[in-house]
Amino acid sequence: MNTQNKKKWILVDGHNLAFRCFYGVPDMTRSDGLHVNAIYGFIRTLMKLNSTYTPDAICVFFDTDGSKVRKHELSTYKANRKKMPVELVEQIQILPSLVISMGYYVDQHSGIEADDLIGMYAKKIANEDEIAYIASADKDFAQCISKNVFQLLPPVSKSKTSNWKLLDHNGVIEKYGLRPDQMVDYLALIGDSADNIDGIPGVGPKTATKWLKELGTIESIYDNITKISPIRFQDILLANKELVYRNQRLITLQEYNDFNLPSAEHKPDMLAFEKQLQEIGLFSIAREIRKENQRELF
Repeated sequence: MNTQNKKKWILVDGHNLAFRCFYGVPDMTRSDGLHVNAIYGFIRTLMKLNSTYTPDAICVFFDTDGSKVRKHELSTYKANRKKMPVELVEQIQILPSLVISMGYYVDQHSGIEADDLIGMYAKKIANEDEIAYIASADKDFAQCISKNVFQLLPPVSKSKTSNWKLLDHNGVIEKYGLRPDQMVDYLALIGDSADNIDGIPGVGPKTATKWLKELGTIESIYDNITKISPIRFQDILLANKELVYRNQRLITLQEYNDFNLPSAEHKPDMLAFEKQLQEIGLFSIAREIRKENQRELF
């Protein structure tokens, strides 16, 4: 498909990227002890994404206090996650202002997960026949992929020459054996340990994929329960029907009313960005800013 004449957005999962940078970039500290390795990696990654994919706009999304809807549905939602290290918390608090100075958008809302915001942006962008690239390792975003929505998976290798991998409709089928529109049902069956969502006991990826390939959807699985094999899973599925449909609701990215894409064009504030970098102690990037012109970097 030709996307050359369509507006392109990169939608960045801010916390996902910050975590990867914190654990993937060697520890760096400012003279007073402030850790800056996640900030350094984050900025470098945004610059690399921009230069590689040349989008018209980049928007970075951050979580604030999580999803009220999902916590109401499941009180233990994400309760298994370890507390974020203080060294990372202090860096994430600095990131939004840096992103804005770079000329990119920032979006975060109390009670709404960043995943849901990204999903809403992607759908809106696709509906306007524009292109959305979702930059995240989170498998939940596979449900968003369509002819105008793609996922960018971060490099597995730490090599500076490694690039993000583009995941499209066919890529989802190759990776998971299922279509993007089947991914919610797939995860509803097997669960999602990252979010503390239990799946059906004994049901793994191969079994769930087999059922969905044969019957298409969870609804069809229950409508054709006598066709399920191994036979022992027929009773297990029926006993866990409420859990499966609860999982389906938890995993489906939520939509909210009165949502519009940002319309004002953001432009970099190079002086503010350079000053922030110097204050943080990232002098190497600050020197680059002075050497390169605005268009080349941003």
